[in-house]
Amino acid sequence: MLRELITISLLLIISPFTFAQQGYIDSLEAKLKREELSDYEKTVIRCKLTRALFETNLEKAIQLTNNAADAPGADAKAWLYATRIHLLVQRKDKPGAYAAMDSAMRYVNTAKDPIAKGMVWFRSGWLDLIDNENDEAVTKFLKALDYFKGKDGIAYSAITCHYLASIYSYGTDPARQGEYARRSYTLALQNGEADVLNTGYYTIGQYYYDLFKLNPKQQPLLDTALSFYRQAIDLNKRDPAHILVKSNTAGIALNLANIYFQHYPVSYRDSVYHYLDLAENVTSASGLTEILVNCYGMRSEYELLNNNPAEAELILLTALARTETSPIKMPLTQSRIYNALARVAEKQGDTKKALGYMKSFVAANEKAFNQEKINNTQRIEARYRAAQQQQKIVLLEQEAAFRGKRNLLYIGLGIAGFLALTLLLVSYNYRLKASIRKQALIDKEKEEVILKVKLKEAEANQLITEQTLLRERQERLEKELLAEQLQKQEKNQLMEMLADKSTAGNDQIKKLLKRQQQLDEEYEGHKTDFVEVHAAFFEQLQQHAGDSLTRLDMKYCSYILMGLSNKEISNRLNIEAKSIRMARYRIKQKLGLGKDDNLDNFIRTLG
Repeated sequence: MLRELITISLLLIISPFTFAQQGYIDSLEAKLKREELSDYEKTVIRCKLTRALFETNLEKAIQLTNNAADAPGADAKAWLYATRIHLLVQRKDKPGAYAAMDSAMRYVNTAKDPIAKGMVWFRSGWLDLIDNENDEAVTKFLKALDYFKGKDGIAYSAITCHYLASIYSYGTDPARQGEYARRSYTLALQNGEADVLNTGYYTIGQYYYDLFKLNPKQQPLLDTALSFYRQAIDLNKRDPAHILVKSNTAGIALNLANIYFQHYPVSYRDSVYHYLDLAENVTSASGLTEILVNCYGMRSEYELLNNNPAEAELILLTALARTETSPIKMPLTQSRIYNALARVAEKQGDTKKALGYMKSFVAANEKAFNQEKINNTQRIEARYRAAQQQQKIVLLEQEAAFRGKRNLLYIGLGIAGFLALTLLLVSYNYRLKASIRKQALIDKEKEEVILKVKLKEAEANQLITEQTLLRERQERLEKELLAEQLQKQEKNQLMEMLADKSTAGNDQIKKLLKRQQQLDEEYEGHKTDFVEVHAAFFEQLQQHAGDSLTRLDMKYCSYILMGLSNKEISNRLNIEAKSIRMARYRIKQKLGLGKDDNLDNFIRTLG
């Protein structure tokens, strides 16, 4: 009756853990249906899904890897076969696990994704660890760490360091255990995933617990182990959906119960039972019968300490029933339970029952021995096949290396022939180019001679043109001088007529006429010098003004070049000084001068 009550209570407790993890499983299965993901990405998700399933639904997890041979590409095949190693060991199928390892190793060299390569070496090392081949396991784990470098491999590196630390645990090599335990814990913190953190807490807590067992007087070591274990338990309470490997949580809870059982007074019995309840809760949800049996064993020890052998026997029988209903045969565990039952019966004074339990112990032990022989035989055969496969791989690699060297030789000979042919072509091409360059040089010299002749002809033509231009300019100036001379004569005649008609008493008019005559004579002298010295002055002015200067503007400019002041110009032209200033402003605009530019200085630069 008590056994049935215990079973029912456990089934009631496990449902929250099951439902929590189911949400994570559903999310992974939903990702597999997304069309935008590549086949390789879906393969990786399937492998992650097996990690969430293997403790609760091992067969479904294995089915997810059944089509490994049909997976697209070496990376996908490597991932799937590496995952099958773990799953088949959980099903106690060592030959199948070794066959999967052979297949995984076949693709490890052709795979391109470093994470896929690392998973093959990690699972291969894990298989060696299961078979107590620790040296081989360490070598493969270290090789896996080389492939797990980088952000994407942090989680896998943390788990690999967890197994490396376990190899050196229980006092084997505390220094190395501490090195890998701290590394696993640090990487787990960097990654931040709940499942990886759970493993990190477990690893570092186990390290400090092992140190305490070597140094039992160092209570702080035990306190530190308890602290890390409790952090893991708190994490499981906060985020149970993302704790995939429940066996780690169960192991942590069992360790806590064992610490309170061994290192604390009997008054801490409630703490022991609290963590045993938690371990049984997790193991019942995950089907981890081995840990569950250990929990029952510890409970029976407590009942014996309390002088309740009947209750201790009932608990052990419950544990025995769990092993019999387990899908995996457990003769060694059953033999230990029968041995404990014989001890309880002996304490009860029931020698007949004790003898019956001892007979069952011997029978179970014999089954365990036979099973171990079969396992060893299968392991040896599997290792032999693995060695053969490895030898084939080595031979294939050597053959590939030989083919590679042979191909390199052929390539080298081909390159040498190509270089020789290229050298001949380059030599011929060089001679051809030299001949072409020589002919081009001759043609260029001929062109230079022709250009020199044309240049001389152009210079002669330019000289003729300049002479013609000078003649035209001279003729134009002569015409202008003639026109001005005629204008002057007309003006003189007009002035004489005015002088004759003027009255004898009008001295003022006579003086003006006389003054005008003097100015004209002075201007003529100036103009003659100006025309001779500054023949090109008017042309330069018109060029700067865009041929916009009038004849009067040209006259103003000539007066300015002669050095006449505004007053002198106004007197000469018999106009007001204001008109001169306006004329100067107009000329500056036509010449494109600014407000601050000096007209006199500009005109002198042209003269």
